[in-house]
Amino acid sequence: MSEVFEAKLRKIGNSLGVIIPSEIIEGMGFHQGDIIHVAIPSSDNEQRNEILMDLVGIDQKKPAFKREKRDRF
Repeated sequence: MSEVFEAKLRKIGNSLGVIIPSEIIEGMGFHQGDIIHVAIPSSDNEQRNEILMDLVGIDQKKPAFKREKRDRF
């Protein structure tokens, strides 16, 4: 069984995240720490794709991601 819902990307620390509604979490029997699979459909809009690639840091010209604190692995 899969669920489809609309969600807004939110800033969580230095990342972007999606909040999954509690009704879906409870209905599917998920618990904190569970591994889930997430599918993100591609877009035909090139400008949007470029912005998304920039946001997630996939651009090969960017420096590698470095953690701010060594205790967060």
